[in-house]
Amino acid sequence: MSFQLASVNRQFNTESESFQRSFNLTHKGDPIFSHEFDGGSSTNVLIGADTFVIKNHFYVTGEELTYDATGNTPIGIDHTSSGIGADTSLPSSVFVIKVDEDRFKLAASKAFALSNDHIGLTTVGVGSTHRFTAQKLDTKCIISVDNVVQSPLLSNTGTATTTENTMLNREVRFSDIRGFGQYDLVQIGNEILRIQVIGFGTMSNNVLLDRAWMGTFEEPHTGNSTVTLLKGDYNIRQDKIHFADVPFGGTRQKIGVSSASIDVSANKFTALTEIFDTGTQVKLRSITPPAPLTGNRDYYIIKNETNSFTFANTKGDALTGVGITLTSAGIGTHNLLVADVVEGSEFQGRSFIRSDYTGNFLLDDLSSGFTGIAKTFTMESGGSNITGINTDFGIILLNNVFQKPETDYNYNEVGGATSITFTGNNISGLTETYSTSDVNANRLPRKGIISGLGNTQGFGYQQLQTGFGTAVVSGFGTITVSMGYTGSGYRSAGTQFKVRVIGGNPTTSAAGTFSVQDGRIKKVFMDGTPGVGYTYTSVPLLEFDSPYGYDDIKLISANTGIGASVSIKIGIGDSISETEITNTGYGFTVGEQLTVAGIPTNFSAGTNFQPATFTVTETSDDKFAGWVLGKFQILDDFSDEFNGSQTQFTITENNTPVSIETIAGSPISLDDVLLVFINDVLQKPGVAYNFTGGTQIRFTEAPSLGSSLQVLFYRGTDADVGTAEAIETIKKGDIVTINSPPSDRSVLTQDPRTIRETVSRDTLQTTIYKGQGITASKTPLRPVTWRKQANDKIIDGAKISKARGLYAGQIFPATRIISDVATTDTVVYGQSGIIGFTKTEDPNTSTFGVKIVDTDKNNTGFGTTTFTNPYKSISGVSMEGDQGVIVGVGSTAKGLQFEFSIPTNSVLRDNDFGGFTETGIGTGDFFLVSRSNIGSGVTAMSSNGSTTVGMTTIAVDGVFQVSDITRVGSGQTIRVFTEIASGHGVNVTGLSSGAGNYYGAYSYAKFTTGAVGLAYTVNSLNGLTGLSTAPQIQRTTKLSLDYT
Repeated sequence: MSFQLASVNRQFNTESESFQRSFNLTHKGDPIFSHEFDGGSSTNVLIGADTFVIKNHFYVTGEELTYDATGNTPIGIDHTSSGIGADTSLPSSVFVIKVDEDRFKLAASKAFALSNDHIGLTTVGVGSTHRFTAQKLDTKCIISVDNVVQSPLLSNTGTATTTENTMLNREVRFSDIRGFGQYDLVQIGNEILRIQVIGFGTMSNNVLLDRAWMGTFEEPHTGNSTVTLLKGDYNIRQDKIHFADVPFGGTRQKIGVSSASIDVSANKFTALTEIFDTGTQVKLRSITPPAPLTGNRDYYIIKNETNSFTFANTKGDALTGVGITLTSAGIGTHNLLVADVVEGSEFQGRSFIRSDYTGNFLLDDLSSGFTGIAKTFTMESGGSNITGINTDFGIILLNNVFQKPETDYNYNEVGGATSITFTGNNISGLTETYSTSDVNANRLPRKGIISGLGNTQGFGYQQLQTGFGTAVVSGFGTITVSMGYTGSGYRSAGTQFKVRVIGGNPTTSAAGTFSVQDGRIKKVFMDGTPGVGYTYTSVPLLEFDSPYGYDDIKLISANTGIGASVSIKIGIGDSISETEITNTGYGFTVGEQLTVAGIPTNFSAGTNFQPATFTVTETSDDKFAGWVLGKFQILDDFSDEFNGSQTQFTITENNTPVSIETIAGSPISLDDVLLVFINDVLQKPGVAYNFTGGTQIRFTEAPSLGSSLQVLFYRGTDADVGTAEAIETIKKGDIVTINSPPSDRSVLTQDPRTIRETVSRDTLQTTIYKGQGITASKTPLRPVTWRKQANDKIIDGAKISKARGLYAGQIFPATRIISDVATTDTVVYGQSGIIGFTKTEDPNTSTFGVKIVDTDKNNTGFGTTTFTNPYKSISGVSMEGDQGVIVGVGSTAKGLQFEFSIPTNSVLRDNDFGGFTETGIGTGDFFLVSRSNIGSGVTAMSSNGSTTVGMTTIAVDGVFQVSDITRVGSGQTIRVFTEIASGHGVNVTGLSSGAGNYYGAYSYAKFTTGAVGLAYTVNSLNGLTGLSTAPQIQRTTKLSLDYT
């Protein structure tokens, strides 16, 4: 069950309530979580019935409430009631026994509530402000502002300190300010505060705070009080939501209208504006308004002509030209606030109700463990392990972005603990790899990425300066070098620097290299090519390589920081003049001191050398928030149908339409039980889409081609939702006729209509009908005649065939297994079937459900008349395999070798059927040989020769296990080695091999599943005859009626 919370958009930052952070939460005007009532009223407190009456209380049986008499005399109770003890007044902690939507009783514990053992009421209380408030409020909602899902407050963040002194007004000293920043939320005692300034006044650990934040109240705080860092965007207290920051309230335009511009006789006023149009809503702000108008009230505008307007009482009056008759012009300037010009933050909120809130959790913050490489994290709530949520999913946010269950993450529960594993780069069809140098490429949550860096300049670093020298011509016409300046800033790091010799008209040009040490040129080498034919009269010029820039200098962390680097420029004073981050790294903390290495230093600096230090001033950390509010069922992704024009879609699960409905009289809003995300943005029900139940969802705007989608159905707890399967009979294209009711023949029979869509199991959408027999009366009920479609039709631009699956062949791909299956096995081998199971439909099936049934065995004992075959149904099965011919055979004393080939005319070579060019069988796989023409029976052994896997009775037809494989030459033939018992008698002398030869057929079919859970045995000791009685593995979905 879920409810849409009343919009608070128009309350954001209104004129009379600037910077408002707190707002009432209601559903259709009724509070959801906290109800104030008159505890002294016999209308609200029914003594004889032991019942409370509160309209639309929204509570469920077993739910815990807090009762508060708010200082008044509490309601009296029977102290003999179960679990009460000696109490004679209603305790603060009570549990609901729901009577109906407006009435409930109370119990002393959840167990008593579930057993309907209620507290007896003896007297009403005193006072009209008694209150019941539900628990776990922040775990029951999804709140969105400007399409961004907001996070409830998380308190277990792992960052805490203590105060050093008693808090004075807004100031207090923290013992340790590390981990805290401006605008962070903290909790001291029961009060939540917001940090305004760190280092306020003269002390670096003195903190200025905003008091009484997030719906809390000011409290006195002494020294040594615990300060806990909080994270989150909102906090729900009783019937109010409190935001950490002020939602933007938008802008409103004011138009001033002077009394002198009002023509009372014509009931008009003049204003120079283009904003007003007929029907525009305005709020009148005036101390002495024109009579009979009232200040601070909404009116509507009639536009007479440009800059000439008249007031109207309602929008209907404005549109029909009914203006207000004025009797005076008022005094002064009258401000008209244009109420329609509001473009502030947009609010969306939903509350989710279920029968049992035991499993509602706020998850502890995981972000302290984020690295950009780690994938799996243990989830806790309040510092304790949690279980039972691995199929519930709930809400997981990273940086306030909703993470898609089974797409972005998965849960795993082992040994009393639940972990979450983010998908990262585990993408189907790609190799899963992760970078330690660029964690942004890993698609995993990150922490400690440097976004702000300060530094000291240091002193004594070498500037980047190119060395130079003079060419010296020897008597032999070769070149040596006389250095003039050895340069600075050279770093070797395996680099070979070059000297280029320019000019001189030599016979053979010279070229050289040089080595560097301590940042300077150490030695020039011209030995390899000193040149030939240089003369004293034409001395060449020399050009030396410049030192490489300090473009990727590693930042060194003494803690956990990895991979950060900077680009540095050294100025004239041998100090750092400019820096730029070239790699942000990860794992750094704010305030951490970093050093650099690899920049050469000047010996001349001596003891005056000062190393530069870099201080991390700001990091970019992925934010985590998570809470469990109930079970979400993942529905199919139909984004492949998005084309920019289609707005209506069928909701399915596992490609089967799902009709979601409520029982009669239920307050559940079906619009709200779906979470629909398009491009990771939560869509607002009733605005972005409409869903009134059934199988169809309609968007107000057609989703664009290429948009992503996830649809979740809120089930609450499994006990809250019943599932029934309906057999579809009436279909699109059929004809229905609404007949005259037998009790009133004056209501005519309607003309036949064609069905456009089956909306739900009891709702049809037909072509537009305007003929006879239409009536608004719901009684009496009218009979309907149904006629099946007899011809193909075009409906809504699409061809609808008269064919029906009900009449079509029910073809379920099947094969028999060829090796024994244990309960813990996750692989099952079949005789064949890769084409039928996965390659004949469009699109091809990648995973599917199967059932394994032993049709030749039953589980019942002697003397029974009921036979039940061993049966197991398994979902999420994948398959691989192929089939072909044997083009070569070899043998040893204890082995047979088969050469497998997929014929050139095999359908498997067609891309539509897999595009196979060679077998994909591997070591340890089982396969079947049939229609063979060599040998006269062999015993096949396991891949290590230790156990028997099969016996052949005709030729070598039977089951074998692969012990090894190798490729034959460079072609597409694979040689498969198997182990067999000695004395086999297979003679291969004189047999040729390769294309064109035929010694039999092979087939290989491998099904991969979870643990099968049931054991099956196969008679593989009697060749193909024994295998004919093996258990069957059958796909649970029939083949499609249409093929490519």
